[in-house]
Amino acid sequence: MLVAFPIVACTGGSPGWREGGLANAEEFGRGRSAAAAYLVARHALELGQVEEAARNFERAARADPYNVELRRQTFLLLLASGEIGRAREHARSLVEFEAGVDEARLLLAIDEALAGRFQAAREHLARLSGRGPLAGIAPILRAWARAGTGDVEAALDLLERGGRDDPFALLRAYHRAMLLAQTGRSEQARGLLASLVQGEASVPMRLLLALVGLEVRAGQRDRALDRLIEHRKRGGEQATLLELEARIRAGEDGWLPIQSPSEAMADALIGLAELLRDQRVSVQALALARLAAHLAPEAGDVWLAIGRIRRDQGQHEAALAAFARVPEHSIFHFAAQIARAESLKDLGREDEATQLLRSLAALRPDRIEPLVTLGDMMRREERWAEAIQAYSEAIRRLGEPSRPHWRLFYARGIALERAKRWPEAEQDFLRALELEPDQPFVLNYLGYSWVDQGVNLERAKTMLHRAVELRSQDGYIVDSLGWAYFKLGDYEKAVHYLERAVELEPGDPTINDHLGDAYWRVGRFREARFQWQRALGLQPEKDAIAAITEKLEKGLPEPDARRG
Repeated sequence: MLVAFPIVACTGGSPGWREGGLANAEEFGRGRSAAAAYLVARHALELGQVEEAARNFERAARADPYNVELRRQTFLLLLASGEIGRAREHARSLVEFEAGVDEARLLLAIDEALAGRFQAAREHLARLSGRGPLAGIAPILRAWARAGTGDVEAALDLLERGGRDDPFALLRAYHRAMLLAQTGRSEQARGLLASLVQGEASVPMRLLLALVGLEVRAGQRDRALDRLIEHRKRGGEQATLLELEARIRAGEDGWLPIQSPSEAMADALIGLAELLRDQRVSVQALALARLAAHLAPEAGDVWLAIGRIRRDQGQHEAALAAFARVPEHSIFHFAAQIARAESLKDLGREDEATQLLRSLAALRPDRIEPLVTLGDMMRREERWAEAIQAYSEAIRRLGEPSRPHWRLFYARGIALERAKRWPEAEQDFLRALELEPDQPFVLNYLGYSWVDQGVNLERAKTMLHRAVELRSQDGYIVDSLGWAYFKLGDYEKAVHYLERAVELEPGDPTINDHLGDAYWRVGRFREARFQWQRALGLQPEKDAIAAITEKLEKGLPEPDARRG
């Protein structure tokens, strides 16, 4: 299990300060009190404002210079903010006093590596604690530092792949291949990477890019293209794979993610940062990504990752600044432009976002990502006609759809259903299931729609049972199955599933309303009225309010005998 660096627990704070937000917190923190600055820092950190948090932790540390925890927090947040110079000052102090922050030693090691002093870098890396997230990639960092001193064989030994239970074994093997390639053993490197890819349904992006790059450089361009197409059909990151495919077809040489020890260290760090981001450990992910950017300031994937972390934190201006750092020549530039449009939308700059996406779609008529992103934006805005138009143009560009494209037909199906164009929507949902037969969201949407219309009930029930098997903790899907049983007249089973759905999603008005209906049918009238009243209190859609109110007054009418 990966463990984030510790944040000191907050010991107090007035309700008025918390309700007033950061502005009131700043007013409160203008005094010289370390506690006041600490409270401001904590609040800023909760909002994802790492720069503001860093400034106030630093202020608190100056007021309380013997508080080691404050100094640790200050360093880590300055690092996450990209303030490498100021972070370095704190790192030296922490290392001098043996304050135990691995990232501090790592920053100093990186400085030495960038200066070409790999022996000094090795000495810092040797003193990493062996605990926390960095423990998994420490052997990789040490190996590349050894390689920098010319001790390549010892470095290769450090990168030997471990057992199946080692979560970093694949990453080490990939770095071993990259070191082999860097030392003139490209054929051996290519063979190792090919063995790692063989039979794997999901392959890390960097490993795939490295193998494809080596194949192109070895004159195996067709094999590289076939490999890219195969992994794209399996659902790999479409924007990057398509960009690389287009460049290879245009005759460019293969791109390698690692071409120096510094780039290799950056590669390991950004891989760990992305893993921490997936686990929602955003501040430490950002700190590691900043170290990667310090090592490889022109690496497009690093700045793309930083932008995505800042967007996760709700810091959309900072995300835009990071996306702008992805070089135009990078294979990640197109993906960064799509992400930039999404951040513009997050900032309420819809017109700019739409214009950017339309420009990208016009610039690259071979690509569907701008149109899909535009369709998603329009769908979230409930602009159904525009969403349908964008999705339809993307589908026209597809040619023959492959498995990952189920999402596109599913998204257009939703927009069509909401636009009251059910026959077309139904065809899109069925097409999505042809591409991905066991997709629980499609099974649920189509099954629920059939149930709600009172058609294909037995088939819908079968589909919904499968969806529940696949996602048993999804209250919305469990609700759909319960509602299917209600429509079929099996009210006891309806109650069973709908009670479970309410347990999973207690705050959803529709699910509570459904449970009320089921209770009424089994004669539990008081509980039914309680659920309907609860549904009303959960802000249902306007067209549902009158129906629920009428049920509270009159109960349910007798069921239609023709429907059982």
